[in-house]
Amino acid sequence: MRALKVLTLLIFCFAFSYSSGSIYSRFGLGVIKFSNVDKTAGLGGIGIALFDPIYINRYNPALWSELARVRISGGYLYEGTSTQDKFKNTFLTSGNFDGVMFAMPMWKKYGLTFATGLIPFSRVNYDVKKDSVVENRYFSQSYKGNGGISNFVFGFSFRPFNKLSVGIRGEYYFGTITNSWSTDFGASEFFISSVKRERNYGGFGFTIGIAYGLGVRKNSLTLGFVFSSPVKLKGVSTIEYTQPILTQSLVSEMNNFDAYLPYRAGFGLSYFVTDRIQFSGDVYYQNWSKFKINGEHPSEITDAVRVGAGVEILPSREIVAGFFQKTSYRFGIFYNKTYFKVENKQINELFFAVGFGFPVSFDTRLNLAIEYGLRGDVEIVRDRILRISLGVNTGEIWFVKQKLED
Repeated sequence: MRALKVLTLLIFCFAFSYSSGSIYSRFGLGVIKFSNVDKTAGLGGIGIALFDPIYINRYNPALWSELARVRISGGYLYEGTSTQDKFKNTFLTSGNFDGVMFAMPMWKKYGLTFATGLIPFSRVNYDVKKDSVVENRYFSQSYKGNGGISNFVFGFSFRPFNKLSVGIRGEYYFGTITNSWSTDFGASEFFISSVKRERNYGGFGFTIGIAYGLGVRKNSLTLGFVFSSPVKLKGVSTIEYTQPILTQSLVSEMNNFDAYLPYRAGFGLSYFVTDRIQFSGDVYYQNWSKFKINGEHPSEITDAVRVGAGVEILPSREIVAGFFQKTSYRFGIFYNKTYFKVENKQINELFFAVGFGFPVSFDTRLNLAIEYGLRGDVEIVRDRILRISLGVNTGEIWFVKQKLED
């Protein structure tokens, strides 16, 4: 089946990832992921009330109820980050498989749909080197980090009443985050001192969603709400370090640890100005002030709020329309008060986005999005970020008997 072939291709792309990124990702669980490779990337990463019968919503499971066919979506994300502080500029790039989703309608009359997938939750990627001189002695310090948290999701949607849908998805958070520090004194009488910490995370949670007022007619308004439960992450922390000066032996320690991931909640709306122009907006709150690792709250983590809005224009829904008439044009913006707080300043983001949904076949779209934005303050570190995402969204009919001609 075409959908299974697409799934195989998307998973294969995962093997060709490469990465680097922002120094801010050294804090907490890394940079929290919002923008996806589907249509939401071109709309400012919004989607809590984004109604579309051919789109597998990654934010609100209630909106799966409107899917009419088996669908699969996923893709690839490139990110270039130019980092500037008081002293220098650096440019880092990353490229990653950005998740895959599969959805299967089971009882269309009541919107009963099963969906599952693998999506990124956070990402850690940084590589920083600092040279210093103290009392005429040169030494360099390096800080590196990689990894992140992924989210395996599985759940159902259901439409108990006309225009009202609910959904719930189970979530398994898992992943490994590695941080390392090293100091090279650059002299024969000293050794290289290094520390490497690796944490493996795992824990279960859930997200519930509600959507009301579904439709694509003129003046149709959809409201959406999502709530993600707190999650207790457990795992093993491994620390390896060298003992400098006296010996260069490697020492390893292993300890159990736990982390408390607090609740998140969001509200969204989507409004069809006409049946070809859709406006959407989201507000998303994350209670990160309750985040803890081994019972302690990191001082560089605080509550976060994200606000975004976007508009999609589809010139024609007619099958016989031309290519550019059937292409979707998307524009978006978002402002994010991130959960990073460095030197007593909260780190904020502002992004602008443009995207396109190209018709490949009757039920397949290729989504291209370009995002550009700023993160942070030049007095600390400012990131200028360019993201280019490419995703595919396809569908087909399963379990339908074919009528044979005599």
